[in-house]
Amino acid sequence: MKKIYFKILSGLIFLFNFPIFGQIDNQHFENHQIIDSTQNHRFRFAFESFSYIKNNEYFGDIADGYTLFGNAVSPKIQYHTAKNVVIETGFFFRKDFGSEQVHSLQPIFTVKVQKDSLQFLFGNLDGQLNHKLIEPLFDFERSINNRLESGLQLKKIKKNTFFDLWIDWQKMIYRDSPFSEEIVGGIHWEKKLKAFKNTQISFPLQLTLKHQGGQINSNTNAIGTIKNVALGVKFLWKSPNANAFFKTLETQNYWLGFSQDALILPNFRQGNGIYLNILAKTKILDLMLSYYNANKYQSQLGGRLFQSVGDVYRKPGRVIENRNLLVIRLMRDYKLAESLWLTARFEPYFDFGDNRLDHSEGLYLNYRQVF
Repeated sequence: MKKIYFKILSGLIFLFNFPIFGQIDNQHFENHQIIDSTQNHRFRFAFESFSYIKNNEYFGDIADGYTLFGNAVSPKIQYHTAKNVVIETGFFFRKDFGSEQVHSLQPIFTVKVQKDSLQFLFGNLDGQLNHKLIEPLFDFERSINNRLESGLQLKKIKKNTFFDLWIDWQKMIYRDSPFSEEIVGGIHWEKKLKAFKNTQISFPLQLTLKHQGGQINSNTNAIGTIKNVALGVKFLWKSPNANAFFKTLETQNYWLGFSQDALILPNFRQGNGIYLNILAKTKILDLMLSYYNANKYQSQLGGRLFQSVGDVYRKPGRVIENRNLLVIRLMRDYKLAESLWLTARFEPYFDFGDNRLDHSEGLYLNYRQVF
C-alpha cells in the first residue's frame, strides 16, 4: 500500500511541475470542423496526429493492466465542391511502439454537407470522443484502439444545444460469412438552459445501441441488440473573476441503464447504476471525483472498469454483480505550439468491493491543422 501512495504522490508532483500553458478543454481530443464557405472550389490539405501513452496498473478481476504506446496519423485532402459541401479523402495509419507490425492502415473518405449549424456526414465519421459520451457508455481507449468509424452522422452544435446521431457499420457480412454483422448506433442530445448569475443547468440524454445479426451469414450466434442509456443533469458555475483560483465548478449526475434482448453479453439481461461526478477547473489543474455504483451493468462499448463481468487474461469471465468505485482524475492541458496540445492525466481509483487501489496515467499529444 505504501508503494501505491508513493505512486499517487509522484503523479501529483509530475502534474504540478509541468509549465502551465493552457486550461483543460476536451476540444483538443475532438474534431468538429465547420465548413468554410469562403473556400468554395478550393483544395486544402489537412493533417492530424495523435501520440499516446496510457499505462493501466490494474490488478483486479474485471479490467486487465497493460500499456498503450504509439502514434496515429491521418493526412487528408479536402475539396470544397460548393459553399456547403466538402469531400475529404486520405488514409489513417497507426503504429504501436515495440512492434514491427503496422497496427492499422486504412483509407479515409467522407462527404460533409452543412446547413447553418446542422452537418451531415457520409463515410468516415467525426466519431469516438467527438460523441462526448461518458465512460460507462463509451471507453476513452476507443480513441486509440478503434479510432475510425464509418457510416452516417447527423450533428448540430450550437451555444446551448449539442445533438449527435450516428450509425457506425463495424462489420459487414456477405453470403455465407462465418460471422455476424455488427452495427453500432447512438444519440447524444444535451440542452443547456439560459445561464443565471454565472450558473447554468443542462440535461443530457445519451443512448448507444449495438446490434449483432444477419440473414445471409452462416453464423448461428445470438441475434439481438445491446442497449445502454444515460439520463443526467449537470450544474455549472463559472467564476465572475478572471483571476480566481477556481475557474469553474460542475456536477454531472447520471442514471445508467443496460438491457439486451439476447445473451450477446453473458450472464445478465439488464442492469442499472448511478454515475456521480464533481469537476473543478483551477489555475493549476483540473480535478474530477467520480462515484460509480452499478448492479449487473454491462456495455460492449463502455470502459472496462465499469463492467460487472470481467475479461481479464488471468480470470476470464469473472462476475462481480455490484461495482462500487471512486475514481479520481487529475488532468491538465498544455499548449506547446500552435495547434499542438499535450494532455497529462493521472487517474487512481478505489474499488470498495475488492478494497483495492489501482491507477492509470497517460500523456497524449494532439496536433490538428488545415493548410
